[in-house]
Amino acid sequence: MSGTIHTIAGTGEKGYTGDGGLATEAQLSEPFMCEFDAKDNLFIVEATNHCVRRIDAATGIITTVAGTGVPGYSGDGGPADQATFNEPYALQIDRNGDIYVVDRLNAAIRKIWAETGIVTTLAGGNGADTFQEPNDCFLDKRGGLLVADVQSQLITRIDLDLGLITRIAGNGEKARQGDGGPALEASIMGARAICLDSRGNLYICEREGNGIRTVDANGMITTLAGTGVKGYDGDGNAAINSTWDGPKAVRCDSDDNLIVVDTENHAIRRVEKKTLTVSTLAGGRRGNGGDGGTALNAGLDRPHACSVDRFGHLYIADSDNHRIRRVKW
Repeated sequence: MSGTIHTIAGTGEKGYTGDGGLATEAQLSEPFMCEFDAKDNLFIVEATNHCVRRIDAATGIITTVAGTGVPGYSGDGGPADQATFNEPYALQIDRNGDIYVVDRLNAAIRKIWAETGIVTTLAGGNGADTFQEPNDCFLDKRGGLLVADVQSQLITRIDLDLGLITRIAGNGEKARQGDGGPALEASIMGARAICLDSRGNLYICEREGNGIRTVDANGMITTLAGTGVKGYDGDGNAAINSTWDGPKAVRCDSDDNLIVVDTENHAIRRVEKKTLTVSTLAGGRRGNGGDGGTALNAGLDRPHACSVDRFGHLYIADSDNHRIRRVKW
């Protein structure tokens, strides 16, 4: 499977410029997430610009929707673009336009209300012991937000109506143990990222475990990909026997194939749903070139996230290249 890669945001130079102009002419700083809303606008979480920016689907114009560019923890109850965040890592956008932001170093989940643009803290923050270091979040279909915490090794769920927080995977120990049993009794080795497929199966990206675990509808956990040993092999073969190096993001495409950001291998890889085999979609070497050519020949530099639009195109948060790149098939 081969596609053509292009940069759609960022000049490649680290900075914070360009609001009000074309995204391709803007400077970004370590984009760690890219995600679409229901109107095909692309939202970018920039960790070291401490902000969330938006690329308009119709015009390609980029603007800041949250954060000032300065690290901090302020602004609740006021406009999100006047609030401060501290290394935000991820976001999810609800169907009504509400935005949920993982405010990593504030150990908080914050909400930007679609109707008003006001920001509030949904959970954690202000010294609360709710989270240690949340890294990713994912909306389920039952009105809940799942959160992956890379330090507590837990996956929790926030009920968005009631505000209740429940643990759904992990026992708090940092290890890869418990396969074949209940996810609540299993240990996780670096709970870096999460997603759900169309059937409600949960996928957990293990940063230090160098692989992917899955939790089925009955709450039972197994390993889907990775032997646990660092490496970069296994393409074309069973994912369970493959090796990875510090994967940091996971999302599903429309066919429930699993797209994994294999960060320290500078690659985007796919686990095919039907065959459970692994392949590389983009990158595989550290670099910044390749635009206009095949994605497999392009260089990436520690990508941290990916997203798939409704047309099936792949978007990559090419973090240390300070760009968002798109692969079209």
